[in-house]
Amino acid sequence: MHIAQFIKLEIIILHLLKQQDLSSDQIYDILKKHFTVIEGELLTSLYFLSQTQMISIHSYHQQLIYHIEEAGCSRYTTLKREYQHIHQEMEVLFQNEKTEI
Repeated sequence: MHIAQFIKLEIIILHLLKQQDLSSDQIYDILKKHFTVIEGELLTSLYFLSQTQMISIHSYHQQLIYHIEEAGCSRYTTLKREYQHIHQEMEVLFQNEKTEI
């Protein structure tokens, strides 16, 4: 998995879990509607997020459900702010006909 792919998955997973608790199957189904994602990459990201205590896992009807924790909310806010900053800088760059080098 490329680091850019991992960060993209990280912010999207955290975004989805801010909305509601989900199983890995539910997350995968949502992601595959919009992105090319390999299930193993998703599971790796979920494992990392749980090991870093950004999300927690609980069992519901014999299915693992993921829940965002405070650390995950903070990380999401940071990643979102970084994304917005990069997006704004790119818009400025694209609006200029001639870029200073």
